[in-house]
Amino acid sequence: MLSETQLEKLNEIVDRLLERAKPSPQQAYGLVPPFDISRPNIHDSKREFLLEKEAVEAIAKHLAGIIDQIFVPSDQENADLDAMVDRLGAAIELGAQQKNSRRKIASPADVSLNNIHLTGFFYGSLRVIIDMRIVYEQRLKELQDQEKQFWNVTNRAPNHYARTIALRLARLYASEKGQRPTFGVSREGNFPSTDFGRALEEVYAVLEIKASFRNAARWAIDQLTEEDLFPRRNALGGLFGYSGNDNGRSVINALSQVYDTK
Repeated sequence: MLSETQLEKLNEIVDRLLERAKPSPQQAYGLVPPFDISRPNIHDSKREFLLEKEAVEAIAKHLAGIIDQIFVPSDQENADLDAMVDRLGAAIELGAQQKNSRRKIASPADVSLNNIHLTGFFYGSLRVIIDMRIVYEQRLKELQDQEKQFWNVTNRAPNHYARTIALRLARLYASEKGQRPTFGVSREGNFPSTDFGRALEEVYAVLEIKASFRNAARWAIDQLTEEDLFPRRNALGGLFGYSGNDNGRSVINALSQVYDTK
């Protein structure tokens, strides 16, 4: 487990790399790393690995199925579906309000759920489902990486953790910057000459990873895909919940922004 000082250092490194604004003293850094730094392989057997992979695949598929029931591609019109969504939204909202009126607020979890009800349960719950799908798909990608590098090869790479950390940092950079990170080595010595390379070297030092940052960085950059550069995002972030005057079409169009990026 990393110390608070190590976590702060990791956040500082990543914020500098991504040119993020430094948090104010009131905000400070939470005790959370800026990206996943866990060791990638936590399964003791291939059976255990496949059990999780199959579960994550099924969950992601079912979450997509929920959204597909009300989604219309942005280049198509479907008045019947729009009307159905409006009717369904009103009915679900009424049922949710009736149930929530009897709810006792006894924990932080109760407060969170109550907030979804108060701001519009129908569309609020859909926003949660969209975020769930994105997170589960991220986990699925991680498991697919593990399958290639752990379970479909005869020998495990001795620097796999170093490669995984490099790939996660490269994906974070690509998703926020919309471009591939670059890597090079200085002519004056065996140290990185780009911001990404320097950040990776610093991350390795904090995590006490003893491996060649040069090989890991180049390998990670080669693994990046177009989806890493332009990941699907939650287009509903700026929408409020359902109310009697909400336009179902506006939410459908917002959803289309998410799914048009497939």
